[in-house]
Amino acid sequence: MSLLLLALLLFLLFGGSRISAAGKGLGEAVRHVKRAAAASDPVIPSHDPPELVQKEPKLLPAKGESSAASEGRDE
Repeated sequence: MSLLLLALLLFLLFGGSRISAAGKGLGEAVRHVKRAAAASDPVIPSHDPPELVQKEPKLLPAKGESSAASEGRDE
């Protein structure tokens, strides 16, 4: 009974055209959300992308050392 009274009050306050326009807009919004949810395909990578894989850092010779000395070669 209270829902019927509420519906009648809303109809009197806003009129039939505004209520139907709001219902139409709500229905379109729900359809758009359903279409977007059905169209979206979540991509879950099975491995890390190449740009995210960390490489081992290249060691540089210390100051005063030559590159041959850091590799273990004798000059």
